[in-house]
Amino acid sequence: MKRSLPCFLSCLFYLFFTLQTTSAQTVYPDYTDGVIYLKLKDTCKLELAPYAYTHPGFNLLCTGYGINVPGITKPFPDTSISKALSKIYQIHFTDTARIDSLIAKLSRFGEVEYAEMHPISISSFTPNDIESSQWYLSKINAQGAWDLTQGSANVVIAIVDNAVRITHTDLVSNLWVNPGEIPGNLLDDDLNGYTDDVNGYDVADRDPNPNPPASTINSSPFVHGTHCAGIASAKTNNGIGMASVGFNCRIMAVKCTPNTAKGDVLSNSYDGVYYTIRAKANIISMSFGGKGYSATGQSIMNTANSLGITLIAAAGNNNTDTLFYPAAFNNVIGVGASNESDQKSSFSNYGSYIDLVAPGNNIYSTLAGSDAAYGKLNGTSMATPIVAGVAALVKSANPSFSPAQIEAALKKGCVKIDNLNPSFAGKLGAGRINAFFAVNPGAINITETKEYSISIYPNPFNSSLKIELYSGNPNTMHLDLFNLLGEKVFSFQPVSSSFTFETNLLPSGIYTLQINTPEGRISKKVVKN
Repeated sequence: MKRSLPCFLSCLFYLFFTLQTTSAQTVYPDYTDGVIYLKLKDTCKLELAPYAYTHPGFNLLCTGYGINVPGITKPFPDTSISKALSKIYQIHFTDTARIDSLIAKLSRFGEVEYAEMHPISISSFTPNDIESSQWYLSKINAQGAWDLTQGSANVVIAIVDNAVRITHTDLVSNLWVNPGEIPGNLLDDDLNGYTDDVNGYDVADRDPNPNPPASTINSSPFVHGTHCAGIASAKTNNGIGMASVGFNCRIMAVKCTPNTAKGDVLSNSYDGVYYTIRAKANIISMSFGGKGYSATGQSIMNTANSLGITLIAAAGNNNTDTLFYPAAFNNVIGVGASNESDQKSSFSNYGSYIDLVAPGNNIYSTLAGSDAAYGKLNGTSMATPIVAGVAALVKSANPSFSPAQIEAALKKGCVKIDNLNPSFAGKLGAGRINAFFAVNPGAINITETKEYSISIYPNPFNSSLKIELYSGNPNTMHLDLFNLLGEKVFSFQPVSSSFTFETNLLPSGIYTLQINTPEGRISKKVVKN
């Protein structure tokens, strides 16, 4: 049982704050406790300098509200941008319950144009085409990741599968287009060994048409690749059908099953992977596999990895720990499946070769029966393109990342679920994927403890950042500042409950301030102007 500490009021600043936390109290739910904006008249000569206020009359008005130096800051100081904005101040105070009284008193001061509450602005992008059945997007916090990146058209996810309906309304806008190929001229213009491979290729029938056979219906095995493609990167925020994890990333369609085959056997799967290497994909999603080891397969994976391609494969649906390839190959991220409750899917394989898991039950996505078909499927096949989409977001945010760095970000961002799966503890890899944490590794696995309350200001900040700790022993705490790459850029051991550190050498951007305490860790978003 945790030790109970005295409760203190908190002036938590939520702007750009995307993690879920709780403050000591909330006076107005849509506004920040303990913070107000104050605007002086444009003609006013009074300067309430940052970190100090010296005007006697103004000081008298503020008495009794818990405004302490540096309780007043200037968030928009650049007069070359706007003189009016430079007259706005931010006031931090601890007697949060008296916010109405403070605003009323400040408004009576002759040099004040207005005083107002500080609105909470929590960014959480929600596309206009999320279907109600897409429970997995919220489970992996895709929206949090989209606040940081919505993918890049320069990042290509290869769907190596039985076929992909590239005419589907929700896929056509996100298809990869081979820049070196002239459509329909029956020539291999880019000399990559494949004629007219504009959006991908059918390596099984050796033609540039990766679509399933014309007779395909939504119950056919040939819907598989189209379903995976939609999960990875169907066009998002277009008001049509569904949203995808990869959002704006591109889909390279690779068909590995002959038109005359049943549809559930990918006879040319490694040919398909080889094609994606030559076509220079960034991420390869492989929702296929078997129990047989292949040195050739391992060599193909090694080659792709050495050329900077991230490989992701399904762990299999046999509820066993028997090795399943290509997921069990070296340099391949093996993906198991989990359900809505973060428990291992009943069908999912498990074991030492599993690197992580992702949702795999009742996954809604595009189908191949028509250009407007959608439906639900189950399997580690569905979990794999979810991870591929997250990997593409990581690559979009960090274009220089190697496959090893992308894999590390994915694993570091996972949510531990062993406690929900005691029979499979240690057999589900790093845990269940979390897109936000993968894209923003500096915020990983942080929970705010109720025993601690802090104030950070100004935020956004310029040359320095002020931190006040309202409870706990500073000597038992440690502070780290991470950039969006998860790199530690600042580390500090406080000796008092109030301190300032200079940030002149930090580049502008979004950072995560992590306060490590004996009872847990607190994470706060901070922004450097």
